[in-house]
Amino acid sequence: MLTSHFSPKIAKAAAGWFTLSMDTAFSPQDAERLHQWRQAHPEHERAWQHIHQMRTSLHQLNSHAAYQTLSSLPSPARRSTLKTLAWLSMATGSGLLASKTETWQRQVADYSTDTGELKTLALADGTQIVLNTNSAIDVNLTHTARTVTLRYGEIMVTTGHLPGERRVFQLATNHGNIEPIGTQFNVRHLENSIAVAVLQGAVKIMPHHSQAVTLQAGMHTTFSSHHTEPATPASANAGAWRKGLLFANNMRLADLTQELARYRPGFIHCDSTVADFRISGVFPLSNTTQALDAIPNSLPVNIVYRTRYWVGMTAAQTGNMP
Repeated sequence: MLTSHFSPKIAKAAAGWFTLSMDTAFSPQDAERLHQWRQAHPEHERAWQHIHQMRTSLHQLNSHAAYQTLSSLPSPARRSTLKTLAWLSMATGSGLLASKTETWQRQVADYSTDTGELKTLALADGTQIVLNTNSAIDVNLTHTARTVTLRYGEIMVTTGHLPGERRVFQLATNHGNIEPIGTQFNVRHLENSIAVAVLQGAVKIMPHHSQAVTLQAGMHTTFSSHHTEPATPASANAGAWRKGLLFANNMRLADLTQELARYRPGFIHCDSTVADFRISGVFPLSNTTQALDAIPNSLPVNIVYRTRYWVGMTAAQTGNMP
């Protein structure tokens, strides 16, 4: 069995392709697009080879009761089972169940949200925290300090100011700490960095191995353990998600798809033929189906739903999936 680690994004895509490939409606066009995905990056092929081993094992169970049971399931239940098996295969072989991954961290975090869920917390010190989709935090309020740790995801913090409060408030991340100066700010955990946008007041960003930087209201930056990018004006999306909205201003369709996918269980595939299309508009995050269905009103694309958990976006003239 392959033991290489894959990123959650690649593992998710490989599991999605596997589920679709086992569907009876898997077409030659689907097979060609799967081939293109595998050839797009060496990690894609390695992930596919890893998950393909599970497919081979399933076929080897022809005379086994487990295979007979799987074959007898109705199509939706069979797809669900295959999806679960695919994820288990990727998880056990690629380290996705290790202690630093989202699946595990959701179980041990003080507060967390599922895909598409928002949650508002009022802390004892008067601080308000809103957790965006698929996020997790720890809260540690002691007599001497107030610390919130962002495990993954995205949060909006409005710091409290109770009378006589002297404890320092810090937001801890795996790349460094953020200390607000009477403020409201948004923090998002990216793959290799932390994104910060300040709506009110200011924050002091303190990377683990780099100089501290102060970020003022209306500004945005990203930082890693060793570097902080120059500040730029914050976009409208920095706070719009709290109202369930996504603002697209000449956004690449691939980027819009990636953002909507954060709020929808399953997999959204944006074909390379339409990935660079540009779109503007306001899209509801609480109803991703409505948001997806609105895209063809602005662009020549087809939105095709194979299942609730598999959505494809292609050029309108092809009408093929994904």
